[in-house]
Amino acid sequence: MKKIIVIGGGYAGLSFARRFSHFNCDAQVYLIDQNPYQYLQPEVYKFIANKCLISDIIIDLSTIAEGLGKKIYFYKDKIIQIDTDKNRVIGEKFELDYDYLVIAAGSRTFFPPIEGLREYASGVKTLDRSLDFKQKFERDILKKIKEEEKCYIQRENQFNIIVGGAGLAGVEIASEMAYYARDFFRRIGFLCNGLNITLIEAAERILPGMDQFVYQTAINRLKSLGVNIITGKKIVKVDKENVYLEDGSFIKQDFFIWTGGIVASSLIQKMGIKKNKRQQAVVDKFFRPEGMENVFIIGDCAETINHKTGETLPPMAQVAIQTGEIVADHIKNLIENKPLKEKSPIFRGMVSALGGRYGVGMIRNGIKFKGYPAYLFKEAVFIHYKLPLRIISKKGYKRLLKEQ
Repeated sequence: MKKIIVIGGGYAGLSFARRFSHFNCDAQVYLIDQNPYQYLQPEVYKFIANKCLISDIIIDLSTIAEGLGKKIYFYKDKIIQIDTDKNRVIGEKFELDYDYLVIAAGSRTFFPPIEGLREYASGVKTLDRSLDFKQKFERDILKKIKEEEKCYIQRENQFNIIVGGAGLAGVEIASEMAYYARDFFRRIGFLCNGLNITLIEAAERILPGMDQFVYQTAINRLKSLGVNIITGKKIVKVDKENVYLEDGSFIKQDFFIWTGGIVASSLIQKMGIKKNKRQQAVVDKFFRPEGMENVFIIGDCAETINHKTGETLPPMAQVAIQTGEIVADHIKNLIENKPLKEKSPIFRGMVSALGGRYGVGMIRNGIKFKGYPAYLFKEAVFIHYKLPLRIISKKGYKRLLKEQ
């Protein structure tokens, strides 16, 4: 019986396991992740804004594996080394040999060498960081509420949130926090006239490379929420009180968020394979690094290209899911001694939350929409992804209870 190891239980790794569980192959899949859950990062903005619970942004991997059937197993471990010569992965707890290896280890926040950035920045790339973010943000707001008397007297801006990086993540979190904070202060009658949110982007415009309709909708929404936008200036230093820009100016900060891009998992960096500027693995049309016939790299930790169009696809959940499904088909064909069939993922469009029940979206066929319809579409997309997993997880949970 063939043994397939999948490193990473995110969108790519889990989509591989789901797809492969339907095949009648003489193989077992070992899904390995250092966390016992899948973290639904695109949903985290609702969590920060108190629209949902922590249970809404995680899915248990052990019950998922059990619900997928007897050929799928989940192990909680952190992989520290991959020996492709011996077909072996080495974790902190155990070592496992494999016939086929699928690396879906994801990505992490990119921190350029900016003084004070790591020390003073908050982020949402992991569940731990999201919890820290949420708690620190609410603690800082509470601190300002306790200084309300000072607010009445001075009538000055009292709380300054800086968001570094104005890609989709930065724009979403700036707009969501602006909407949440404005609603929060209005509900409790807090009279400080100064929640300041500033979005800073080194490029000449926010959402660089995005469609003009998406860009203009986001600009209008951010301005309506009172978000200050600074473009064309790099952040060069961060300390406890200020964010410093390359032109010598600085902005007071009480809370600093960094969303300035991603790099691939450190596991990829340890492998002696070709990588791009984001440290993502460069793979062939079948998602294999050069010279490795039984190793596949998918999701955010690989450079994903549609080989028919030459288009480099963004590191998004929809792309990761497609790569997992495609590679499941590839390994099935290899096990059955069939030729591999080239298939590339496609970018089907995007939808972005812009605070409250408002969003912007566009579909690949040219349909564009904004406002409440875009918000509903985004909700529908995530329900479509989460609901089947919740059903599988519940099925697995019941099985595990019976075995006890």
